[in-house]
Amino acid sequence: MSDPFDTRAPRASDIPALAAIADATLFPGEMLEGMISPALDGAGQDMWRVVRQGGTPVGFAFAQPEAMTDRTWNLRAIAVRPDLHGSGAGTALLAAMEAALAEARLIVMDTTQLPDQARARRFYVARGYAEVAVIPGFFGEGEDKVTFVKVMR
Repeated sequence: MSDPFDTRAPRASDIPALAAIADATLFPGEMLEGMISPALDGAGQDMWRVVRQGGTPVGFAFAQPEAMTDRTWNLRAIAVRPDLHGSGAGTALLAAMEAALAEARLIVMDTTQLPDQARARRFYVARGYAEVAVIPGFFGEGEDKVTFVKVMR
């Protein structure tokens, strides 16, 4: 059986679908175009990957190099359409991002301790990321920052 998901760099035509996914999962969708435009223009160092099912974008991942570090990247966002959670789309997407960051030494990912992020925390641990820090109240009162890392080399 073939893999139902493929991954690639984003295209401008992906923006409406990716904005809807952002809206349903992580942040207001109207923010996405401004975030992704430099990558579409070939400007900047940000890394984006899109996961598709049947040619339709169903998720995205976004990473940035951390300033003043030795090949450390921060995985700022990874999102898959909610109806595809648990389908393998997120795993395919994360694998594609890790492959795109082949020269990375370390990948850092932040989330929260809130119950709605429990699935995400389990996802990262199952894929080799280790929880290394909790900063109480980082995102706001009662919302801690939970940091995961994966040593790539």
